[in-house]
Amino acid sequence: MKKLISVLIKHPILIVCLIVLIVYTPTALLMPADTSQRAVITRIGIDSAPEGVEVSTIIFVPTPNTSYTENYKLFSAKAENVSLALQKISAYSGKKIALNLTEMIVVNEEISNSDLLEVIDPLSRSTDLGNDTSLICTNQSAKDFLNATLNLNSASDLNIENLVNYSKDKVYNTDSNIESFYQGYFSPQKISVLGYIELTNGETGLSTSGGSSASGSSGESTSGSGQGQSSGGGEQQKNTTLLNEGRVAVYKEGVLDRVLTQEELKGLNWFSPRCNESYLKVENVTDDIFNNATITFKLLRKKLNINVYFVNGVPVFEGTLKLIMDVDQVSQEDLDSDSLQPELSVVSPELRERINITAKQEFKLVQDLMVEEKLDLVNAYTLFSTYCPRQFKSFLNSLDDSSNFLEYVIFKLKVIPHVSI
Repeated sequence: MKKLISVLIKHPILIVCLIVLIVYTPTALLMPADTSQRAVITRIGIDSAPEGVEVSTIIFVPTPNTSYTENYKLFSAKAENVSLALQKISAYSGKKIALNLTEMIVVNEEISNSDLLEVIDPLSRSTDLGNDTSLICTNQSAKDFLNATLNLNSASDLNIENLVNYSKDKVYNTDSNIESFYQGYFSPQKISVLGYIELTNGETGLSTSGGSSASGSSGESTSGSGQGQSSGGGEQQKNTTLLNEGRVAVYKEGVLDRVLTQEELKGLNWFSPRCNESYLKVENVTDDIFNNATITFKLLRKKLNINVYFVNGVPVFEGTLKLIMDVDQVSQEDLDSDSLQPELSVVSPELRERINITAKQEFKLVQDLMVEEKLDLVNAYTLFSTYCPRQFKSFLNSLDDSSNFLEYVIFKLKVIPHVSI
């Protein structure tokens, strides 16, 4: 004991540490968990309502158990704006709202018919909510969408965020989050692109049962657990399907303009450097090897080079694509597959021409859309104003309506295919 006291006297810092431990350890051990005081929101859904908006939230509810499961409840409230709705949800749950773990915000098409920036602005101003929080659009009620995802939370390797992240990396031309929406909103063309996941009753897609729901004492709060049960014994929801077909919702000045079809998005992705997971179907291929064959290629890698310039005062938007592809399937009558093995590594001039024609036809579909709807989906305005500022400014001044500038742009696309050996 004397030796211990002697050590403490020689090292005063140890005395300070001992005092801190004695004073604060009991307090820390008896302190309630943060989740007992805060409602940790993981997803938010926003719909239109007569009052203004209906905000639905999925809140994590800690439940002691020995299995690898998580428990969630769905709360919703109607109010004049998002902030007031969240305030009501805080009262319904009896906890303070916490947005620092929010992974996704879902809006439906109806509320997207007005300026979406005004709707989500209270959320974006929150210091707890990250700018990388996913922002997606759905075709039906965002509340029903969240309710359909409740039973996915307990699966360790399957949730709605996986669908969004896959599309962001493999399908979309851009991120689908709050930051990308704001960047597009305040860009010269005021165009934002968000991921689009449908809620259907079909047989294809991610089938899910939405669990059950029960009304809270306020009449505006609903709750359901990840296991599809509720304390109120509410009505069982019918099975629904989350359908991710790689489509995107295009917003102009914060208002939903249209949802691109798969064919339109496929054509647009020829000018996207990020989209590598794709297939190219080339028909009517006739050369030294094939006779009116249909060949399906799987795209492995690509390198895109975009060049913008002017020719006699006319803007030219030119893209050169180097593709590394793999032959996935060949359809032709009386075709000897054994004879194709050495030849498939070489792309004949006829096949190269057919690939270029197919790519140009696919892009022409979305090019016509861009001109008709005045949607600059390839960032042509930004590229011309950056690399040809004087010529582009003079060109815009020569137009009666500068918003129609895409009508006069010459788009060129050249594909240089290589078959993987």
